[in-house]
Amino acid sequence: MAELGRFALLLCLFLSGYAILADLLGSWRKDNGLLDSGRNATVACLGCLTIAMAVLFIVLVRGDFSIKYVVSHTSKALPLAYKLSALWAGAAGSLLLWLWLQVGFVVVAFCRCRPQEKVFGGGARAVANLVSVYFLLVMVIDKNPFDVYVAASADGAGLNPLLQHPAMILHPPTLFLGYAAFVVPFAWAITTLGYRRSDVSVPLFRQANNWILRAWLFLTVGIVLGSWWAYEELGWGGYWAWDPVENSSLLPWLTATALLHSCRTYKAQSPTAGWVKVLSLLTFSLCIFGTFLTRYGLVSSVHAFDEAGLGLLFIILLVHIWIIALGFALYRRLRYGISKSASAWRGVRFIIYNNWLMIIITLVIFVGTLFPFLSGLFTDKKITLQPEYFTKITSPGGLLILLFIGVCPYLLRFGITLGRRTIGAVIVITAAVVAGFATGGYAVPCFIICGFALLNLVADVVGYEMKPAEGGNKRTFNRRGLRWYGSRLVHFGVLLMFVGIAGSGAYGTEEQRVLQPGGTVAIGRFKIVYNDLTADHGPNFTAAKAHISVYENPGPEATINDNKPNVPANAGKLIDKLTPSRAVYTARGTAVSEVDIRRTLGQDLYLALTDLDSRSKMINLRILVKPLINWIWIGGAVMILGVMLVLISRYKPKVITGD
Repeated sequence: MAELGRFALLLCLFLSGYAILADLLGSWRKDNGLLDSGRNATVACLGCLTIAMAVLFIVLVRGDFSIKYVVSHTSKALPLAYKLSALWAGAAGSLLLWLWLQVGFVVVAFCRCRPQEKVFGGGARAVANLVSVYFLLVMVIDKNPFDVYVAASADGAGLNPLLQHPAMILHPPTLFLGYAAFVVPFAWAITTLGYRRSDVSVPLFRQANNWILRAWLFLTVGIVLGSWWAYEELGWGGYWAWDPVENSSLLPWLTATALLHSCRTYKAQSPTAGWVKVLSLLTFSLCIFGTFLTRYGLVSSVHAFDEAGLGLLFIILLVHIWIIALGFALYRRLRYGISKSASAWRGVRFIIYNNWLMIIITLVIFVGTLFPFLSGLFTDKKITLQPEYFTKITSPGGLLILLFIGVCPYLLRFGITLGRRTIGAVIVITAAVVAGFATGGYAVPCFIICGFALLNLVADVVGYEMKPAEGGNKRTFNRRGLRWYGSRLVHFGVLLMFVGIAGSGAYGTEEQRVLQPGGTVAIGRFKIVYNDLTADHGPNFTAAKAHISVYENPGPEATINDNKPNVPANAGKLIDKLTPSRAVYTARGTAVSEVDIRRTLGQDLYLALTDLDSRSKMINLRILVKPLINWIWIGGAVMILGVMLVLISRYKPKVITGD
């Protein structure tokens, strides 16, 4: 099986190289025969990668311990679901998954072009296949998932215990779906640089725009799932530590958000036309850079793959991307001259302001992420910036984004006027600044601006429903309406997320206690009682489970004694029983804290068992109260629903109902 997988990768490398030559020559000569040959080679690449994916799935499920990748990431006792997810647990498997998705998207986007788009499609395929060649070189030379041992092992090391969580079955694939889908607007942008603005037909842009929205959706789902996994699995009570690998997914999300808004006002001669191309290139470049950052140890991370290798190839790829882009831009300027953009209508400038804000936030996070590496170049030691740096430096930008959500839909239509919204924005900014100085934090200003933005969203909805449709007829809920509501729903989801971020960050409390059976702790409106410690056994782990009773509303006379084996009479009613545990995974011998959480819309009670003594049953318990934190996940779900409505609106029949 391993030989078949290796052969499929080698054949795919050859076919990708051939497709580049055939498509480039076919586009230059406008030769349909060469273009068809390049298209067929790209489809054959997808077939080869599908074979490689199938082989890797089979050897993971069967437990072929002659293959290094299988030994490193699975074991006999590993549950089937995690054997399947082991495909993206290592650098080699995740690169194969990404490339398979990427080539599949290229086939769908650029191998079914209409006759008048064949030349453009060939150029776009050549650009995408260049990326594929670099990925394949890394896999064939350095990260081959089908490398074998001389003698097969008896068992494997098992999957990293931190990855044995339901979110990790979906989190990496959705990120890779987003990364891979961005190759379509990237290839589109590179190819358009070789054409006059008026030469590029609108349907090709609409196709690229659809892929931008899909990619942004996948990336959003991946980031939300990743933050949920961090909250539930890492045991520290947070969801975003500004870790380099976390940031590597956030950076392209920020530029992609700017790209989505630029697409709204895109026309061949519009001021945002250049922004669409630059942001498409930048977003995909950041996806590639994140791959390099994750896999090749430029900075340390709890999430990074612990594997060194040919990271230089990814840097060379990035250099080539921008050399090609600049070369095409220079060629177009020398051949066609500088095209004059159409005059900016009054709202476009605010899209551009939003773009600059996103770029500045991206740059700040990028520099902060690379600061250990950059400081190591000029000093004797690497300086790692604490999460507080990122929070403080990005919070003002986040508040501006919230303000834009409230006012930009209005400003895009009417520009700056002396109307109620403009005056309201000035009042809100003043109130937020005063509240920030008075409280010394960003939570209250965030709530103020969220309230203002919510009022504006409600006003937009009311105004939209009261405004008659074209021709004075009754408004119908058609595709345009579905798209309009979807975009507002995305903005509403962002507001909910900011409420959760501000509330959990500013008003959370934490206790770290050593308890014996019967010990009690009061925190917030809860009183917890440690009852007992028992053993638990799973298919590939052994765990010690602490049994905790949670009582409501402890009275002011409640005794807080860590080691007193009684519950005060005024402890309140029993509202929950939680069982945080600490598991040791047999294959790796790694101990991991498994948290237990009491969830409500108002707050979470979060318990993590950080250490224990099995003989005395003494435990070390981390207890956190996290107000409003679930609104982060709710907001993320609302955002995802909104994007799905926008996508549905692009494929839906003309009218849903007549109401």
